[in-house]
Amino acid sequence: MKSHASSSQPQFISYLWACFGTLLLVAAAFMFYVWTEKRIDQANELRYASHNLVEELRQSSDDLTRMARTYVATGDAQYRRNYNEIVDIRDGRLPRPRNYENVYWDLVLANGQRPREGDAPMPLMQMMREARFAPEELALLAAAKNESDKLVGLEIAAMDLRAAGGDNAQATAMLHNTAYHRAKADIMRPIGAVNDSVDHRTRLLVEETALDANMARAAFMFSAVVLVILVWRAKRRLDASLGCSVDQLQAGMEKLGRGDFSDPLTVSEKARDSVWGWLAHTQQSLARLDAERNEAVERIQRISRLYSALSQCNQAIVRSHSEAELFERICRDVVSYGGMAMAWIGMIDKEHGRIVVAASYGGGVEYLDQLEVSLDPNTPEGRGPIGLSYHSGQPYWCQDYQHAPETAYWHAHGARYGWASSAAIPLRRDGEIIGFFAPYSSAVNAFDHDVRELLLEMTLDIEFALKNFDREAVRQQTDQRVQYLAHYDVLTGLPNRSQLHERARHLLEQARTSRCSMALMMLDLDHFKDINDSLGHTVGDSLLSELALRLTSCIREGDMVARLGGDEFIFVLRNVGSSEASDVARKLLDMTGQSYTVGVHDLKVTASIGIAMYPDDGLDVETLLQRADAAMYQVKRAGRHDFRFFTAAMQQRAARHLQVVNALRYALEREQMHVVYQPQVSLKTGRIVGAEALLRWSTPELGVVSPAEFIPAAEESGLIVAIGDWVLRQAVRQARGWLDAGFPPMVMAVNLSAIQFRTADLPSHVAQVLYEEGLPPEYLELELTEGVAVQDPQGAIATMNQLHDRGIRMSIDDFGTGFSSLSHLKKFKVYKLKIDQSFVRDISTDSEDKAIVSAIINMARSLGLTTIAEGVETVEQLEFLREQDCDEMQGYHFSKPLTPDAFRALLER
Repeated sequence: MKSHASSSQPQFISYLWACFGTLLLVAAAFMFYVWTEKRIDQANELRYASHNLVEELRQSSDDLTRMARTYVATGDAQYRRNYNEIVDIRDGRLPRPRNYENVYWDLVLANGQRPREGDAPMPLMQMMREARFAPEELALLAAAKNESDKLVGLEIAAMDLRAAGGDNAQATAMLHNTAYHRAKADIMRPIGAVNDSVDHRTRLLVEETALDANMARAAFMFSAVVLVILVWRAKRRLDASLGCSVDQLQAGMEKLGRGDFSDPLTVSEKARDSVWGWLAHTQQSLARLDAERNEAVERIQRISRLYSALSQCNQAIVRSHSEAELFERICRDVVSYGGMAMAWIGMIDKEHGRIVVAASYGGGVEYLDQLEVSLDPNTPEGRGPIGLSYHSGQPYWCQDYQHAPETAYWHAHGARYGWASSAAIPLRRDGEIIGFFAPYSSAVNAFDHDVRELLLEMTLDIEFALKNFDREAVRQQTDQRVQYLAHYDVLTGLPNRSQLHERARHLLEQARTSRCSMALMMLDLDHFKDINDSLGHTVGDSLLSELALRLTSCIREGDMVARLGGDEFIFVLRNVGSSEASDVARKLLDMTGQSYTVGVHDLKVTASIGIAMYPDDGLDVETLLQRADAAMYQVKRAGRHDFRFFTAAMQQRAARHLQVVNALRYALEREQMHVVYQPQVSLKTGRIVGAEALLRWSTPELGVVSPAEFIPAAEESGLIVAIGDWVLRQAVRQARGWLDAGFPPMVMAVNLSAIQFRTADLPSHVAQVLYEEGLPPEYLELELTEGVAVQDPQGAIATMNQLHDRGIRMSIDDFGTGFSSLSHLKKFKVYKLKIDQSFVRDISTDSEDKAIVSAIINMARSLGLTTIAEGVETVEQLEFLREQDCDEMQGYHFSKPLTPDAFRALLER
């Protein structure tokens, strides 16, 4: 019977595998059936989508005919605008409205409110090519589209005749004669043929797929029947594997769950290898675990006593005022609360190499009066637990005191006082062992893992208390350290900013009294940040320390060098003129430029030095520092690794910059800024398709300030964000106003600085401005310079994606003059490249500029991007751009930037 039960388990497992395999077959048959039904749905959806696209071609042709005839009959310009909009939608120049088949163009509102919530613009023929039409069907549709385009030319001619004031009857006849109706029929015949072809093709596909669906149903039903049979047989094998009834098995498990192990489960011979037999074996194992749990309870009680001792130890640390008092409390608490038999603390007598008892408590402490514990491993008393702990530097746990060889020297004492185990735990101060904490227990193996952890924690608390007793000495050292840090740089040991001002004022007073000149130099390392970023701050700090030693060796006694912070050093030189200061500056540059060996790195650095002279450049430390800094900044701008004296011109530039920045802070508040708009024109149609918003600023104090001057100042001062936000809102509001006035939709282009682009909430802020001003997002274009992606390409791409998802257009301004990374360009969601005017200026005479402009246009076309050339001023430039198929242009050849009123007048003309 036992072998039979054993063999039934593999058979049951084989039945389970068979059930699983059949279940997979059922699932596969069902999935195949679902797939065939899905194919039928896809065929029907294909037929519906195809009919919709063909119907749109027919509907757009009918709509164009109706708009043209209505315009010729009424002369209402709205119908002609509707006509042009239908053509633009069909050719992909405007977005397609949602539910286009329900748009009735005679009822489209005349106030500019167009249904523009559709998808991105796409030509109707491109949508048909992507809709999986058959090649012959696409050929018929292309023929119908070509005939419709020819008819568009005839209809435009009739409307032009009507608009020019010609014979209205002739225009009407052009839209109703035989030739017109014949052309209309040439459009409708291919459309009808395509509809018939689509119906025939999809019907065949549905019939073919329906046969596969019937086969899938049959396979599904057959496999389901097989699965039911296999499950029934597996159930019978399962009963044999359990070895008992389900109710009996449940009762046995409930008994184990209650922790009742009193009555062992009875197992028959044939059920020994069943689940019931396993349950009986588990009951026996749990009974053994219950006995072990009782032992664990006792252990937990012992640990609880030690936790109590640890708490008392912490209180002793708070209340004790000396080491002796602390040690006495610790020993008493370990015995009274921790359950130890005895405990003592001994300190190392370094002079004699032995342990001196500092405190003790418990039974047998009198034994400590004659205790001899040495640290010499060559003596018996030096090879005990304390000696072993001292030489290893780790705690030593003696779990069987009476039988351990290391305690043989003290076995007699242990037997007398009942010690069964002991420990020796080192006490440290500043990392050095100064003594030992030795608890004794009357139980063998008393120091298990948890007890050890508690005693070690107690030892750490004792060491912490020892540190607190040295608090006064540490406080005095800290006060001295604070005084040092208040006046000297920690890294280099040079005077810091505070000490610099104090000593520099003293030296200035001496120079003023003796009427001598004095030089103040500011030295700053060039590109020092690259060393920290690439090699780490440890290498950078080592280099600065070495540099400080060199700089100190270059100055005379009585002069001073200080470190302001980072890689900036200040020199104060007494009784020197400009000639001597120049010599010192050259010496400093040579000394700084010598190679440095930092670890495995051989480094070279350069420096820039600015010099201010007393009394010519200033009479106080702050003025001299400011002017030395201005001179040093000029060295940085001129190429670095040089020195320069402060001049009045530097002061003028600094004053002008400060004046511009201060005036900028009130420019918006005082309404000193205004926006002008330069038209953007299509080279194919000659129509104004957009406008670029340009900021202008003039003040009573400064007059007209060039954007080339105030834009960088705004970026440096952080004012560009507020100013850019104001320009954006003005431009969006103006674009909305022109739409409300009935002018054709135009794209408003607004420049964004790199600082604006990096603001975290840019996409949501732009969308909020568009919503508040009521301008559809497709009429706003944000012009971005190429440099926005240099520092954080992935962040730039993420921001562009968010703007694109909100329907906002983006273009690259001044293309070809900046970063020009094609790897980034292909990832950017931009639709237009703006060719910089530096390339356009000489394209009529310079072959290189011609080649560059032609290459940009061709590259943009291959990427599906629009191109616009700025700075077009001559007919020759215009003709070249037209030959290269440039899409748009702007420049003085068409119009300079205009005020809103002048721009409106231009639109009306």
